[in-house]
Amino acid sequence: MYQGLIHHKRLAFDFSRREDPCAGLMFQSGQVVRVNLAGLQAESVMFQAAVTDAVCHIVKETSEQPPKYLVKLLFSFRGVTEVDIPADHIHADR
Repeated sequence: MYQGLIHHKRLAFDFSRREDPCAGLMFQSGQVVRVNLAGLQAESVMFQAAVTDAVCHIVKETSEQPPKYLVKLLFSFRGVTEVDIPADHIHADR
């Protein structure tokens, strides 16, 4: 009796095995990062499309699923200096 091996090829466009771009993404308290605030709201401030590269510091992680962080802006928008922001809007400053 023949018992052949079954081989599965993984295609480059196999989206079922695609990795989450935010998986393993962790920021540390005090870390300097840049954030895209476009379209986000914090208190009474709605950030416009032009606010795409704001410098800030990570304060703390506020949610694991979905990952979110409280950041302290280096500037103030109408008195708002801290914003809770999704991890995919945060980029490590280089």
